[in-house]
Amino acid sequence: MARTRAKDYEEKRALIRTRAVELFAEHGFANTSIAMLASACGTSKALLYHYYSSKEALLYEIFEHHTRTLLDIFSDVQRQRLSPPEALRAGLRELMRVYQQAQKTHLVLLYDLNRLPEEERERIAQREREVVAGLAELVDPLAAEVLQKQPEWRKPIAMTLMGMINWTFTWLRQEGPVSHEQYAELAGTIFLEGIAALPAAPLFLKEEDP
Repeated sequence: MARTRAKDYEEKRALIRTRAVELFAEHGFANTSIAMLASACGTSKALLYHYYSSKEALLYEIFEHHTRTLLDIFSDVQRQRLSPPEALRAGLRELMRVYQQAQKTHLVLLYDLNRLPEEERERIAQREREVVAGLAELVDPLAAEVLQKQPEWRKPIAMTLMGMINWTFTWLRQEGPVSHEQYAELAGTIFLEGIAALPAAPLFLKEEDP
């Protein structure tokens, strides 16, 4: 008879994903054993397998959950029916909010995506393309005239903006002088108005800053 799922089943799975990301980021996927993961979760290897059948299944779930969260951002922003500039700024704020909590996930995604079987790897790669497409949909009305004449610029324009925010996991730190929320405003202003607009832009400081 199949084992009954506990009421906190999904919470336990979420905890395992969190601990796994920490270990994968620190030691690498290949060097992280199930025993290490079980110890970090305060459970046994046998119980861990109740939640995930393998390390690869766990890795896929980490990437699937992360990319789904990113895609949900664009659906939420579109439902708000904001003006095109405000929609873009809202999308950037939400992306940076997720990125703030997912710096280690980005690191694992960068180095360990190739650990997945080809079919699952392609699913995640497709999700990443959909994230870029979601960002492009926020940019489209802002560049309608250009894209009407040169539609081939759609992806390069979206990737330019994605490049501004996607690699922040390598350098933007929570304890640094610029917050993730402030950086979202900075990137939005530069992209929408150009760097010359920054002196007059209402970029807010962290609460502890004078």
